[in-house]
Amino acid sequence: MEKIILASNSPRRREILGDFIDFEIITREINEVKDDAFSPWTTVMGLAFGKGIEVAKENEDAVVLSADTLVELDGKLLGKPKDRNEARDMIRSLSGKVHNVFTGYAIFKLSKGIKYVDFEKSSVKFYDLSDEEIENYLDTLEYKDKAGAYGIQGKGSLLVEEIRGDFFNIVGLPIGKINRDLIKLFNFNLW
Repeated sequence: MEKIILASNSPRRREILGDFIDFEIITREINEVKDDAFSPWTTVMGLAFGKGIEVAKENEDAVVLSADTLVELDGKLLGKPKDRNEARDMIRSLSGKVHNVFTGYAIFKLSKGIKYVDFEKSSVKFYDLSDEEIENYLDTLEYKDKAGAYGIQGKGSLLVEEIRGDFFNIVGLPIGKINRDLIKLFNFNLW
């Protein structure tokens, strides 16, 4: 079995991957620049690559997996809110609308020359939310450290009317697609 490193501090990504395999966590900080001039998929793939490449350089024989997730609404990228006010603005802007969730991921094994980057896209429609519903959600503090200021796997599920695409992508790691890529790249899977 390959040595696997997850280059992410996300508890959600650790939980998803941990359901399948044992892995080590090693991370490096990067400057997470989000520019609306670039497509959302280009942005998340670039951020995922940046998060993983330094870890991969220090662990050339390991399979290194990194990822980044952003929400896109009407061409604007929504990352993690700085505070409750920004989270309120994000949730209010998503109310009653369909938005897209993009997760870019990178898979490295530098000893084999592998630097693979891809992304997944899912769509989410929120209910029309009252100010009271928004404040009730913010009171949970679940918005912290979440792209788009919500977590679909938790209490944020009460905000969601419909999803299209991979649920785990919305959580932050499109594990099914990643498994297919591991089969292609290394002839092993997460079973």
